[in-house]
Amino acid sequence: MKFVEKAVVFVLLLMYGSSCVLGVGQAFSQAGAGTEVCVHPDEVMVKVGEVFDVYVNVCDVFGLQGFDFMLTYDTDVLDCLGLEEGTFLSSFGDTFIAMNEVDDKFSSELGRVWFAIAILGEGYADGSGTLAVLRFNATAVGESVLNLYSDYPHKPDEVKLTTCGLQAIPNIAMDGYVVVEHCSNGCDPPDPPDPPANGVDPPSPDVNNDGFVNILDLAMIAGAYGASAGDDVYDVKVDLDENGLVNICDVAICALVFGQNV
Repeated sequence: MKFVEKAVVFVLLLMYGSSCVLGVGQAFSQAGAGTEVCVHPDEVMVKVGEVFDVYVNVCDVFGLQGFDFMLTYDTDVLDCLGLEEGTFLSSFGDTFIAMNEVDDKFSSELGRVWFAIAILGEGYADGSGTLAVLRFNATAVGESVLNLYSDYPHKPDEVKLTTCGLQAIPNIAMDGYVVVEHCSNGCDPPDPPDPPANGVDPPSPDVNNDGFVNILDLAMIAGAYGASAGDDVYDVKVDLDENGLVNICDVAICALVFGQNV
């Protein structure tokens, strides 16, 4: 067992030293009943030079307190720009990141990401949600499998999911697939958009101004959901239709361009 693996186990053992709110037997019997961990979308088509996100999601899990997965990709086609924690575990309690690694030289042809997180204390997660968000840059025409698996010991079709008492949650890992095509315009930068008629830019669906519309922007809108102009939590940046109220219309505007560069 490698040092990092031992460190992860040690941290988890410390965290689970106290009694767990959900009984071990109950959690284990519920977990694994159809639990899936998948790359979403399962197939992505992009152009050379395009930056895009994919998500590692879990479906139908019970009593989840920690996860550990690896994902490989073809470095002749893709460059991994980074990965970050999804919203699922953190919505059930404070989390600890035990491993966050991007290795573009994992092998002669493959890069690898390795991500491991656990909930601190006695919290646990039930249901479905996003475990991690991975950002890639499409560097060349070609195809790449996003191979999701676990190691130590190697399991090609399963990731590590743990519940109370460090019991493993059986699951099925489902890979993703990326197709990178030539730029339709020869990779010249697109023409700038026409300026607004009143000279003032409307609020952008890219609420956090990172150049990409994703779950982070939707989360910021959700944080002010239901607020109206004058409320403490109201933010004009997330009132995308500029009607003085943050509601489903603003979510829909953002969702319409979800996954796009802006």
